[in-house]
Amino acid sequence: MGILAFVTFELAPFTPGGIGRVLHNMLLSMSDEDRNRSLVILVDADAATDGFTELFPGVGLVRVNSSWHEPGRQARMLGAHVAPAAAYGHSPHHWRSVAVQHALAEAATRHTFDYVEFPDWGGLGFATIQEQRLRGFLGDAVVAVRLHSAHRVLLQAEARAISRSDLNLADIERKCLRDCDVVVGQLRPFADLAREIFGLDAADWERRLVIHAPPVLLDGREPAKETAAPTSNQPIRFISKVQAFKRPDLFVRGVSGFIRRDTGYSGVAAFNAHSFEPDYHSYIDSLISGDLRSRFNAAPNPGDRQRQGMIAASTVVVPSDIESFCLAAYEASLLGARVVLNGMNPAFGTDTPWIDGENCVKFDGTALGLTDALERIFSPGLHLRPVSLPRDPWPWEHLPPVVGRDAARSEPLVSVVIPHFNLGAYLPETIRSILELSYDNIEIVVVDDASIDEQSRFIIGELQRKEDPRLKVVALECNRGLANARNVGVAHAAGDYILTLDADDLLHPGFLSLAVDALERNPDHDFVVTQAGYFTEAEAIPLPGEPANFIDYAIFTGEAVVAGLTENRFSTATAVFRKTLLQRFPYREELRAYEDWDLYLRLSQADVRCLVTTGVYFYYRRRAESMIAQCEAEIRTRPILIHDMLRGAASGGLRDRGRFLAVCAAATAESEARQLKEQGQTIHLPESRFMRGALKAHSYWACLPKPLRRIAGGSVLLAWRGARSAIRAWYRLRHSSPGRAPGPIRPYRRLFGRQPDPRPQRI
Repeated sequence: MGILAFVTFELAPFTPGGIGRVLHNMLLSMSDEDRNRSLVILVDADAATDGFTELFPGVGLVRVNSSWHEPGRQARMLGAHVAPAAAYGHSPHHWRSVAVQHALAEAATRHTFDYVEFPDWGGLGFATIQEQRLRGFLGDAVVAVRLHSAHRVLLQAEARAISRSDLNLADIERKCLRDCDVVVGQLRPFADLAREIFGLDAADWERRLVIHAPPVLLDGREPAKETAAPTSNQPIRFISKVQAFKRPDLFVRGVSGFIRRDTGYSGVAAFNAHSFEPDYHSYIDSLISGDLRSRFNAAPNPGDRQRQGMIAASTVVVPSDIESFCLAAYEASLLGARVVLNGMNPAFGTDTPWIDGENCVKFDGTALGLTDALERIFSPGLHLRPVSLPRDPWPWEHLPPVVGRDAARSEPLVSVVIPHFNLGAYLPETIRSILELSYDNIEIVVVDDASIDEQSRFIIGELQRKEDPRLKVVALECNRGLANARNVGVAHAAGDYILTLDADDLLHPGFLSLAVDALERNPDHDFVVTQAGYFTEAEAIPLPGEPANFIDYAIFTGEAVVAGLTENRFSTATAVFRKTLLQRFPYREELRAYEDWDLYLRLSQADVRCLVTTGVYFYYRRRAESMIAQCEAEIRTRPILIHDMLRGAASGGLRDRGRFLAVCAAATAESEARQLKEQGQTIHLPESRFMRGALKAHSYWACLPKPLRRIAGGSVLLAWRGARSAIRAWYRLRHSSPGRAPGPIRPYRRLFGRQPDPRPQRI
């Protein structure tokens, strides 16, 4: 039997948190056979794990520290460069998922996996789930995501200042839930709510949903047979975290009302809870009236055994608005406490083990309702019993069938569409990049958008004279713009798939094989996007298998449903599409820029699915004279471009309610802030120590007298010119080949030098 792997950033008793407590209970409750094949992958947990082996005998442990993760070895395993942590500044959780994928890939070289489970919070499974669908690196393992309470769900439940990181995290959490093999819901009502919040298809969700309530353990204490009887001095306890969605404010107001109403009650209200936000804790404290302050106790939590004894003799209130399961409520009831629950919380609603008047008292989610519920639960005539636990089979024992795992058996024709305008200096190198792809069944469709410079016209003429069945050249009679050129290329393409590539960019040789194979095996997905590395004309092109030093990166999540409204986190213009998709969603030809962002936004709103690589398979040439660079050069132009794109791409709901105008404003503010930040910073260099040294040297230089600076500057200039001449001579000697003619056009003649593929081509 294969490995059962559980990926987590919490694990009781070593770290706090409900996710860690659920996993702790599962490991202790499963059979010896399952425990002996279990592996815990603990991510970014600072706590020591001394005693792990004694507590969980037979369970393996792998610790992952994403801040120490070096992507070099991962790049060798993937066969493509992996961007460093600094490139994920907008989405550190995405980077964390990359580190987890590498840990699992290394473990997969030693073990066979049957089942891998991730928590929904934090998107830890993003890179793993994408790579599993792209290349199946975990074999036939089933990848599951358990619903605890994703960050996106919590954003629905409580107010907070939303950042770019929040938006990107919401997207990768959604992508994990959409692409995993199995969704593990701990209770049906919460699973339904999570699907609604993420906007996922109900039929597909139901097909993959498995309900499994986690075990509830009392750490050596036997469950109570009866619920404690009420007394006039019985404490009322809040035992959750002091956090907004846990509603400690509701606890204070509702309990205060009960104390004032029931003059015969002499007990105290106790906060036996952790607090992580001092400002919010101070706010809750300010809600307690001065005359009732002596009736509220905020003593710290005692040890587990003492805490359990305190809870057993109490009335416990759980006023939270939303929970996926709430172990604390079950533990309190099983200890014998009388439990008051927020009936508006899906974890305590219908179709759950909680029954009002039998094992709990529920209220309507208001302070007055809580006051009434407390009055009811302290009634001597109300007899309650401990809650009965659900008995669900382990999720790996009864799994729904997993589809789309068979390897692709065909090699369909792929059309590489290259729009071209005055880029003759780069087009030969771009075509060479295509011919070096490991995928053979291709055609190249070059659409010349009425180029006017001599070199470009010469190159296009040479292409038109080539007699190669893999090449099509479409020359437009007048300039129609980039979007039109792409649409024309799609119309002339004969392939089942379209790879869009600009005339100055390059590709990793393995990208097309990876993308086509993945789309053949995943019929529900319609395109594949890749991470991008930036280079300039002055730098050597990074070659596969060699260390690549990109000057910058663009990191994408593919289905950027939320973040994609304010910035393009979908993809670059380069991706592999099913041809039918681009026929349904042509590029909007009226746009001056952002036509790719616009396309992806429309695809997102149409619920089109994609796959996302971890490796960098696309190399983007950064040019000052590029169309987007020229359009964005003037800061006043960018808001107009964004509005122009969004006004046509906005869904009906956004447009009808005018909300897309607010989205435009947010996107403009985000874009302007990012541009101003870029203008105010020195260009980012990987050699940060060198940069710091250079800045320090500059401070010393500024202190020198002006005449001395002139003399020193002249000496440095002479030395630099000499070194530059030597470097140029060495470079020519190294990169020149016998018989190679100088000039940018002659090397191009050999691009189609190999014989045409004798196999029949699709037309």
